[in-house]
Amino acid sequence: DEMRRVTSNYGTILGKGNFGEVYKGVLQDGSLVAVKRFVSNVEDNFAKELKVHCEINHKNVVRLIGYCAEENALMIVTEYISKGSLDDVLHHDGIHIPLDTRLRIAVECSEALCYMHSQMYTQVIHSDIKPANILLDDNLNAKISDFGISRLVNTDATLFTEHVIGSICYMDPLFARYGRLTPKSDVYSFGIVLLELITKKKATARNGEMGIVECFTQALGTGIRRVRGLFDVEISSQNNMKVLEGVAKLAEECMRMELDRRPEMVDVAERLRALRKTQVQGKQKLTIFPWGWKKQPATANNSQSSSL
Repeated sequence: DEMRRVTSNYGTILGKGNFGEVYKGVLQDGSLVAVKRFVSNVEDNFAKELKVHCEINHKNVVRLIGYCAEENALMIVTEYISKGSLDDVLHHDGIHIPLDTRLRIAVECSEALCYMHSQMYTQVIHSDIKPANILLDDNLNAKISDFGISRLVNTDATLFTEHVIGSICYMDPLFARYGRLTPKSDVYSFGIVLLELITKKKATARNGEMGIVECFTQALGTGIRRVRGLFDVEISSQNNMKVLEGVAKLAEECMRMELDRRPEMVDVAERLRALRKTQVQGKQKLTIFPWGWKKQPATANNSQSSSL
């Protein structure tokens, strides 16, 4: 009854997770929350998700507020994140997102994953990283959500499972093929998120068109010029090109088919911070010296970049 009141009888659905539906709710003090209502016969999944949420405390992970564990009423209550998902903002809302904001979102997500992989007492593998599971607040700060199929890893950093669950377009092919789940599985999925951030194209193929992963893989085989052609036109100015190429190279490394050739999440976070710093400094130079680009030997720079 309490949850019916909080959610106005489950009146506003926000989305669907792996094992239930998520509704908007209002607590007695007026604060907004998200209520994940589990479907029947998923007590184990509820217990696992709740345990993961209880272990995690990071500013870029959706915060647990409470839960209901009554029979036939399994629910997890988390903070309400106002802007919806990165998937909505990138592909449906039609708003302009500057490169610096996209880099900040990438940095925040990578830091949350780095925390989950290497800074928690019990390691967590999310195993369903995708733009739909990255929520954004009013200031477009990122919060990782939906721990429905996450795994707590006690000792060995590799898990084998016969039950391969997840979003196929973002799933590590090695996990899909062999059921072998490691932190590098999250790294692979995050590589696809990076691609979507810089291209604004979806991983899922639609209307007979290739998804961004296949487009990117083909472009890599023919050189950097083809890769540049995939970048979102809203952010692909000449001044941003080196940073965008740096993100694309990092995405390629994350998506390598050999586990040991993929970077650790801590390295991914460090490189994204460096790329963001480069982008911010480049913008400051343009602001302080708007004439500086004309004074520099532009022809040399242009011939150098065109030879890549």
